[in-house]
Amino acid sequence: MDLWVVLLLVLAVVVGLGGWAGVAAIQRRMLTVRQDRWRALESRFNQVTLDADRYERSPDDALAAPGWLDRSSPVVRGFSGTLKRAQKDRAELERSVSRAPGRAGRELGSGSRDPASGLNPTEQDLQEFELLVERLEDAYRDTDRAVRSVGWTRPGTLQVPHPQFLLDPRWGRSAMLPRLGSLEQASATRSVKEFLDATYPLRRDTALKALRERSTGAGHAHRAQKALDQLIQTRRYTADRHGFLWPGSTVVEHWGVYRTFGRDADVSIQDIPPVEVANALWVLLPADRGMPDEELLELAQQHLALTAGFTSGLTQSLNDGIARGLKSLPEGVQRTINGAVPHGAFLPTSAPKIRQLLSEGLQEGLVTGRLQRQPDGLVRRLRSGWPSTYRR
Repeated sequence: MDLWVVLLLVLAVVVGLGGWAGVAAIQRRMLTVRQDRWRALESRFNQVTLDADRYERSPDDALAAPGWLDRSSPVVRGFSGTLKRAQKDRAELERSVSRAPGRAGRELGSGSRDPASGLNPTEQDLQEFELLVERLEDAYRDTDRAVRSVGWTRPGTLQVPHPQFLLDPRWGRSAMLPRLGSLEQASATRSVKEFLDATYPLRRDTALKALRERSTGAGHAHRAQKALDQLIQTRRYTADRHGFLWPGSTVVEHWGVYRTFGRDADVSIQDIPPVEVANALWVLLPADRGMPDEELLELAQQHLALTAGFTSGLTQSLNDGIARGLKSLPEGVQRTINGAVPHGAFLPTSAPKIRQLLSEGLQEGLVTGRLQRQPDGLVRRLRSGWPSTYRR
């Protein structure tokens, strides 16, 4: 064999080995990055567990939030169930993740194990773990806030229709949109999620409009939109059949909260979720009897502060004035105009929209099992209560 052929073969082998080594090094670096992300999620998960346990270990913390020690508290029991489910789901997820090539979980200096060092998580695995961690964090945040607001008082003695409503401080309050946090590259996704957590349920277009209005820096509006899209793509926020966005950690069927929508609210009539109207109807209905549709919807309109407002009254006055002016016209002209404009609604008012919203809310309550219609036509509660938590 010629010398140049031998040299060429040797060169090919060297290049091949070098290329393989380079690819292997890149794969090792990528694996290390994914393992580090897994460790960060483990740390967040473990931190929630430690935070929840510290009330039993620390007398000072227990005095600051004594409700955590009351295992009969519905909100504490609800979080306990969420924590157990999360721990089970985490164990199942870890078992489903591929093992790292030739590795097992190594021992740390403290004697504890480092499970992440033995795992080869994919992007899908990391997304699933992040969803699980956020589910637990959301549940702990709600519960801790509720426990601290209750203090030494038992939840059952508070003026709320169900203890679950303590978990969401927006219950029964005006629907307001909060400020938006920093939209710098490192914090944009977290800020957008915190904004959504304080405003859900709302439609994507409404959320995007609100985010843009609150984005003041150069490129911040685009960054907010990307963060919103990422939250949806990774299923950290999902849309219901009406197009309203919900946290991935929330079970809509178990959510009994509602807000009010008076003049000071930041949410327009067309952006009010039917499920909130349904929840309000459930609260307004007596536990032991039903109500006619008209009476119930009228009560809900007042309770939710769904008033037509000053502009609607002005519009109605103008419509009445136009109707009076028509009487001076020939009878044939009057019939033609009245036929083209039924009910004298020459200028539109918000009253039909309010009526439609209330009807949709009633239908939502019937469809989702919150309410039921009796044989006599009256509407009454179907469910007698709510789960202690609406978190998964």
